[in-house]
Amino acid sequence: MPPEGMELPPEYQNEADDTHTRLRKMAAGGGLKMVSTGRIPNSRLALEATEYAYAQGRGDEFHRAIFGKLYGEGRDIGSWEVLRSAASEAGLDAGELEKAITGGEYSAILDRKLDRAVELAIKAVPTYVINDSYRIVGAQPYAVFEEAIAGLGL
Repeated sequence: MPPEGMELPPEYQNEADDTHTRLRKMAAGGGLKMVSTGRIPNSRLALEATEYAYAQGRGDEFHRAIFGKLYGEGRDIGSWEVLRSAASEAGLDAGELEKAITGGEYSAILDRKLDRAVELAIKAVPTYVINDSYRIVGAQPYAVFEEAIAGLGL
């Protein structure tokens, strides 16, 4: 993935349109707006920034801010401007976040997590793994999670 992201390949456009239509309906049901840009962002910096945010105790707040930027506003989460804005919204020092990420401090942490995703054969986002064995792929209704957990006896 190039640093600036890329256009969604035409052969995936119909499937993406169907998915976005379904997700927009789900978002609207929760009172949220969802936009799609037809671009795939390079999320590497955002993922490293999320690791930083969790280390600072603000991971959930940063996660919500970054998702709002991407899905609510259609912004490029690979851009420092967007990352700094999300950091500020999450109560983080944007300059410190950028310094930690550009210094490579969180790259190894993310690499280990990506290696683990490969071990678990994760090929789609989102994928939820329960007990290192059961996978729920994609944005699914809450009932799907309830059924999976009940089926596993948890």
